[in-house]
Amino acid sequence: MCGRFSQSMTREDYLSYLADEADRDIAYDPEPIGRYNVAPGTKVLLLSERDEQLHIDPVFWGKRAV
Repeated sequence: MCGRFSQSMTREDYLSYLADEADRDIAYDPEPIGRYNVAPGTKVLLLSERDEQLHIDPVFWGKRAV
């Protein structure tokens, strides 16, 4: 089962650990994250920091043929 992972908490749960209350008002994809055993080929939410700000972006998890 290569490439699988768990993303089981809600967006708010992740942000409560990673961002101050004031920083939680950021744009995000409303699709729930509460999934176990996320398989390649599905869309997930990626938390990242760019320009000293926290971002949540929907990304394709896995490898796509080019």
